[in-house]
Amino acid sequence: MNKNKLRLVFLAIPLIFVFNISVNADVEVLPGTKAASKSTESSSSGNSNSAMSLSSTSSTSSVGTLEEIVVTAQKREQSLQDAPIAITAISESTIDDLDIANVVDLAGMAPNVHIINTPSNNTAATIAMRGGTTINPAITWEPTVGMYLDGVYLGKGQGSIFDVADLERVEILRGPQGTLYGRNTLGGAINLISKKPSGAGTSAKVTVGNYGLRQSQLIADYEIGKNIYTKVVMNSKVRGGYVNNNESPYQAAQGVVPNTTSGTELDTIDSKGFKFTVAYEGDKTSVNLSLDKTDQDNKPPFAQLTNTIPNWSTAFGVGASARTGGLKLWPIELFTNTERQAVSHINTPTYETSVVEGTSLTIAREVSLGTLKAIWSKRKTNWDDRLDLDGGPFPIADTERHTNYSAKTLEIQLAGSSDKMEYVIGYYKMQDDAFTANPQSFFGGGQVFKQNYAGSGDSKAIFGQLTYSFSETTDVTIGVRKTREDKEGFKEYVGIISASGKGSFEDTTGTFILSRDYSENTNLYFKVAEGFKAGGFNAESSNPFAAATPYAPETISSTEFGLKGKYFNNRMMLNVAYFDNEHEDMQISYFTANAAAASEVINNSADISGLEIETTTIINDSTRLMLNLGTLDSEFTGNKTASDGYLLEQVPYSPETTIYASLEKDFGNYRMRLDHSRIGEHPTFPYNSKDPRAALTTLASRGTTDFRLLTEPMDNLQLNFWIKNLTDEGHRMSSIPFGPAFGQLTLSYFSAPRTIGMDLHYKF
Repeated sequence: MNKNKLRLVFLAIPLIFVFNISVNADVEVLPGTKAASKSTESSSSGNSNSAMSLSSTSSTSSVGTLEEIVVTAQKREQSLQDAPIAITAISESTIDDLDIANVVDLAGMAPNVHIINTPSNNTAATIAMRGGTTINPAITWEPTVGMYLDGVYLGKGQGSIFDVADLERVEILRGPQGTLYGRNTLGGAINLISKKPSGAGTSAKVTVGNYGLRQSQLIADYEIGKNIYTKVVMNSKVRGGYVNNNESPYQAAQGVVPNTTSGTELDTIDSKGFKFTVAYEGDKTSVNLSLDKTDQDNKPPFAQLTNTIPNWSTAFGVGASARTGGLKLWPIELFTNTERQAVSHINTPTYETSVVEGTSLTIAREVSLGTLKAIWSKRKTNWDDRLDLDGGPFPIADTERHTNYSAKTLEIQLAGSSDKMEYVIGYYKMQDDAFTANPQSFFGGGQVFKQNYAGSGDSKAIFGQLTYSFSETTDVTIGVRKTREDKEGFKEYVGIISASGKGSFEDTTGTFILSRDYSENTNLYFKVAEGFKAGGFNAESSNPFAAATPYAPETISSTEFGLKGKYFNNRMMLNVAYFDNEHEDMQISYFTANAAAASEVINNSADISGLEIETTTIINDSTRLMLNLGTLDSEFTGNKTASDGYLLEQVPYSPETTIYASLEKDFGNYRMRLDHSRIGEHPTFPYNSKDPRAALTTLASRGTTDFRLLTEPMDNLQLNFWIKNLTDEGHRMSSIPFGPAFGQLTLSYFSAPRTIGMDLHYKF
């Protein structure tokens, strides 16, 4: 913890006593406040349908109440309004309304949270929180935002987009979670929480829509013995492509490669998955065993060519030349288009496959000191893709990636409480191993760069967090986590050269929170928190020796002030947070294309601050309005220069504003809701403003509006009619620049067009 943040802690400690005196003098604790609710928290179920946030009720027939929100972000159940951290909680009803099944479905909902499909892929996610992100979800790099499924850490971005059917709740924790979560949570964490088996019976869901969308889900949930439950969830999703790949209008004599995939579709989805769970719920002991697997066979999104230098083909040899391996490159600039296309002419057969599977075992036992819990997991990912990187009918740039990844985790935690104290202590261990074969070819395949890279890690941590109640209205929380990670990196150009490296990284991070019930409906908190992400190896760099020397760990020191309140007889919820994050040795992804399409991590310092406002208002008994606003002010404070000589300048994925608005109106027999998300202009890479790539990869402000009509024609049947991207906006979602070595050839990936469909839910 740096000196400035340490001073703030010591300045804050005397406020405890000030708060204590003032509260005893003028505040009466009423039902519904923290003091009154603590006694009920232990009896609240983690499966409670009352955990509402982005929807005010679990019923489609009314929006007239704001119900209590129960979260488990601090490894124990508590009211959202009592939790002194910035959380967006998405309830079961909202999940059903919006058909949320994976992490990308959460895009735009939480302030200062930016989630997209990684450029070129449907099964890899890029997640940014409060300006912290890992642009490239390379299998050897660590994410900046932690993703968890039922308490199990999902360690990589590759393969992280898969449908999790039957979600109960999603918790988006913003800001460093360096105590209770720890590993790679400098930006924050996303918790996907499934419904536990409960004997609810059988239900089915069917979705149909344009572009050939067909989706089905079957859930069988039964009690098979005393306190023993089993649940089987099966789901499948098929969707045609948004882009038709047709034969080029030009001839092979003009440099075009005959298109063997003519008439096929790009950006398709073909996914099948299942999850099997068996659970025992005894008086003092609970056991939960889950097995899940998702198999996806997709066509990746179309890599649309949006820029080249004038006369690109002349510069790179329209006629046959040694530079192009004897290949004729007829003007590719004719295929440049800055608007979303529905037709392409790529020459390379593309594919994207992902098989993600996992096993987890959770055992919890009530003991004299509290609840002792053990979470063991094993996860595996097999992921492959092949991409046409130039977006046209010419054999200029192709790449493939073939990845294997496995991870084992174990977490043991003890959570308990007394009259004035609540605590969590624990141990965490993770072992993972990754390998990628990445052949690339340029200018006709005259030379194929056969490169492999790999990485492995062994992470261990001990942690503890204690909350002490100085009074019925004032709490202090102190947390500490000690982490050590041992890593290895490897890179080779097959048959040419190879390099490897080993390194150990360790750090101790802390959390200090002072929270107070200022009144019966307003809670205030002050938080100082740290985060740590271990260093690693630039195995994806074009420099083969980069894998031998580690880049530095990243640390973050964060200060946050927050307010949480309910007003107007609980008809309005208002949560506000202001934060200032100081990043030391921020791990910045930098894309280059000198000898090959490659990325490297550059350490640089940054200062990012912002404001977040979340509010939900019941306007009347039938109308609900929700507004979420985030602002960011970000800048690099270091003076690091990339290998191309440019000074890093723009913090990637750090828009000045994010907005989410939802209007819901109940008409008795049906409900209507409009959801609008907007994200401000932002860069996607840390390029310098003097670098032409900066303008080419800066994305304009964009907004998307969705419409839904929801009705229940009978007790067991729910119908949802929806239109996504109502106005059919065609925004650039991401861009990849190949720089001067490729004549500023730049690819872009666009938002999905307007889609229309219907969900049918039936409970047997």
